[in-house]
Amino acid sequence: MHLSRTSTILAITLIVLVFSNCISDQSESQDRRASTTEKSETEVSKGFDEMSSAYYESGARVIWQKPELVINILGDLGSKTIADIGAGTGYFAFRLAAAGGTVIGIDIDPRAISFMNTEKERYPPDVQQRFSTRLAATGSANLNKEEVDVVLMVNTYIYLADRVTYLTDLKKGMKENGQLIIIDFKKKETTIGPAIEDRLSILQVQQELSQAGYNILSVDENTFEYQYLVRAIRP
Repeated sequence: MHLSRTSTILAITLIVLVFSNCISDQSESQDRRASTTEKSETEVSKGFDEMSSAYYESGARVIWQKPELVINILGDLGSKTIADIGAGTGYFAFRLAAAGGTVIGIDIDPRAISFMNTEKERYPPDVQQRFSTRLAATGSANLNKEEVDVVLMVNTYIYLADRVTYLTDLKKGMKENGQLIIIDFKKKETTIGPAIEDRLSILQVQQELSQAGYNILSVDENTFEYQYLVRAIRP
């Protein structure tokens, strides 16, 4: 009888230990999945949600993204209309409007458009008047004929499906001698940014721009720690 009772206690103890380990493993697995999800949503996906909003608007981004430097490259914005394609939260779009430009924040995600429209109310009336949003299609920026002087794509170009066709169509919405500025992650390992296999080399970007009929104005691989900048002209 004593042996039977001991066996029962051991069996119960074993069950408890196994159950506890299962719970622990499940918790660790969930933590790993959460970590993986966070990386994919904030570093790879252009989908818009609270997590990507926090990422795109993080204070640390100012250090490596250097938005004021990008704006200075564009010069006087007072007479320019700028299309920010893949605008997301309006990180660049609102800065450009505050600097005097007439800005169209363009995105394919209705949630991004809704976010920017809400965020717009926080700005002074003159900035609000210069800022508008536009929902784009997957294969088109949805610009009117010769509507803009400048097109800005930041961390967006690599997500275009048929890039040469997209770029060719984009020219219709740009004024003669309009500028296209592409900023995207270098094709090398960096502490932030999409997976390296999802990135494009700066040479490939130049080749695709040339195929679409643009003239390369300048190429910069040194200003940004993680990104390159390509400026092209629509002839």
